[in-house]
Amino acid sequence: MRTQRKNRIIQIKPDSPQWKIQQLFGTWAGNLDRLPDADEIRRNPPRSAPLSVAEMVF
Repeated sequence: MRTQRKNRIIQIKPDSPQWKIQQLFGTWAGNLDRLPDADEIRRNPPRSAPLSVAEMVF
């Protein structure tokens, strides 16, 4: 016999801080998959890592 689960839907109001955090995380996660266009690549040329981070690399 299958067990039945009761599911609840939690509704978050748009004026709450939790909703704003989830929106920011959603846009950030959506931008991870986006490929940069040619203009963005020209504006952000590759740079060497700062010295404070160099220890983590090597």
